[in-house]
Amino acid sequence: MQEMSEQDPELAKKAHRAQLILYGVMLLFGLLPFVLLWLMKKGFFH
Repeated sequence: MQEMSEQDPELAKKAHRAQLILYGVMLLFGLLPFVLLWLMKKGFFH
């Protein structure tokens, strides 16, 4: 992991942000079906 510490700090910041966005999107798509099911049970779409 030595090459990681020699990495451009700006690039590392961008990579970290991209990782957070990726996790956020994965979480969103993971929870989306449950949210939709809950809304359908509540009769939100009718």
